[in-house]
Amino acid sequence: MDLASLKTIDNKDLNRFELKLDDQLAYIEYKEGKSGDVYLIHTEVPEILEGKGVGHKLVRESLEIIENGNFRIIPLCPFVRSFIQNNKADYQHLLSERAKL
Repeated sequence: MDLASLKTIDNKDLNRFELKLDDQLAYIEYKEGKSGDVYLIHTEVPEILEGKGVGHKLVRESLEIIENGNFRIIPLCPFVRSFIQNNKADYQHLLSERAKL
């Protein structure tokens, strides 16, 4: 598995950011609010991929997709919230004014 060569995609049909690794799929479920904010609801990483940086890559690339779309986030998922708290300097500007960490 060459994690560096893989890219997270926005699966708009299923409202989730996805990172496919061989036959495994890691994803973040989201919902777009009426105000244009993106609610990051739940992160799922298959157990076999845990501890290998997959979750961090998924969150980082999902936040890049959101930033490129000029959206703001409300992180409801504890994993995403923790990632942002640990990387505030890089991602705090993406938080909606209604978001709380």
